[in-house]
Amino acid sequence: MKKLISYSLGSVLVFTILLCAFSFSDSGDDLNKCLVKYKSEWSKPCSQCADYSKSYRAYFRNDCTELLDVKVAAQEKDKRWKTFSRLNMHPNDTIVGYACNGTGKYLYWVRRTGDDAIVFPSDEEINTTFAK
Repeated sequence: MKKLISYSLGSVLVFTILLCAFSFSDSGDDLNKCLVKYKSEWSKPCSQCADYSKSYRAYFRNDCTELLDVKVAAQEKDKRWKTFSRLNMHPNDTIVGYACNGTGKYLYWVRRTGDDAIVFPSDEEINTTFAK
């Protein structure tokens, strides 16, 4: 009887640990950790910027095994945000956000690919909300 109770408690404990691990890894907040800024640069030559001497670039990588949809924004000196989106971002894929006359500030939004329940803010919403 003691063995049976021991096995039952052990099974419940393992099930509880697995359930908690699944719930934690399935949370939306966890996906934000998947997009990692791994590098940034100032004044890098840039074909998109007439004068790149004040340009700022932020480089991001998908560090998880999930496919991601991503939106990043880099702030210009005039407080407007330049935005960039990438859908179906595979593991280790990258995206770069840049501003030609940058402040060094950046923002990003992440969701699982195809998760239409999470709606990224529009460029206008970003510029209205974060123009500081």
